[in-house]
Amino acid sequence: MKKYVVFLLVLAAGTTGYFMKSEEETMGEYALADRLKVPSAEEISENPYIYRYNHELCKEKGLLKGGGRGRLSYRYLCMQAVYRANLDAYLLEMLDLKRLDEELRNCSLGFACPKPEDQNLYERESTMGLEYIFLRNNLYIEYLKKGQLSILEQHLETGDETVTDELKDLVKETYQEVIRVRNSVDQEDPGRFCYAGTKGGRPEIPSHALVLEIANAMEYDRAGNLLPNDRMREKCEYLEKVKTRKEKEYSEILGMEVYLLIE
Repeated sequence: MKKYVVFLLVLAAGTTGYFMKSEEETMGEYALADRLKVPSAEEISENPYIYRYNHELCKEKGLLKGGGRGRLSYRYLCMQAVYRANLDAYLLEMLDLKRLDEELRNCSLGFACPKPEDQNLYERESTMGLEYIFLRNNLYIEYLKKGQLSILEQHLETGDETVTDELKDLVKETYQEVIRVRNSVDQEDPGRFCYAGTKGGRPEIPSHALVLEIANAMEYDRAGNLLPNDRMREKCEYLEKVKTRKEKEYSEILGMEVYLLIE
C-alpha cells in the first residue's frame, strides 16, 4: 500500500466555472456563512505562503475575486472554511487530539496557550475547539474536481449543519491532495516545505504531510518582559517525548508519517 507522510507540529485566477455564480450574487447568500470561520482577504494576502495557491487553476474554476488574477474570492474562502471544518472533524474522530489537548491542559508543568490577540491565522480558523492543537496546513481546494466543489457550494447555500457525513466522506477521499504543497515550477516535485514561525528554526516538512501544531506560548509580565521559568527545560523535554510518541501513533493510524513541532 502506498504510504504518505503526516506531520504533527507542536507549538498545522479568469472565467467563472459553469457551476459558480458571480461573487456579487453569492455575497450573503450562503446559509452557513455566519457559522463559518472565514478569514478576510487581507489575512489571506498576508499569508507568506499565498504564492503556493495555484492561481491558474483557480482562474480556470472561477475561484478568483472578479475572475481575474487577483485575490482568492469570497466563494473560495467560504468553501475552504467548510472543507476545513469537516477535515477538523474527521481528524478529531481518527486521532486522540482531545485527549492530548487535555493532557497538556492538566500537565503540572503549566503550559500556556496564546491569548486571542496573539493567535495566528490557523488558530483563529480552527474549529476543533481545542486550546493547544490545530491544523496547520493550507488547504488548496482548487485541486478538487468541479463536481466536488459544487457539493461544497451547494452545502453552503442550503445546508443546515457545517459538518456532515457526506462532507467528511469527501474530505477523507481528497484531503491528501488538498493539503499537498506544490512547487510552483514543478507541480509533481515531491520535495519538502519550510514551516516558519516555530521554535527551533524553520523545519522542512515533506510537502504531502498533514501538519498539526501545538501552541506553547511564552509568558510575559505587564512590562512585556519574559517571565523567568525554571521549568522551561522540563517543558521542552516533555514535549519532545510527546512528539516521539504521537508521531509514531498517528502515522500508523493515518498511514502517513507524523511530526510534531513546537510553536
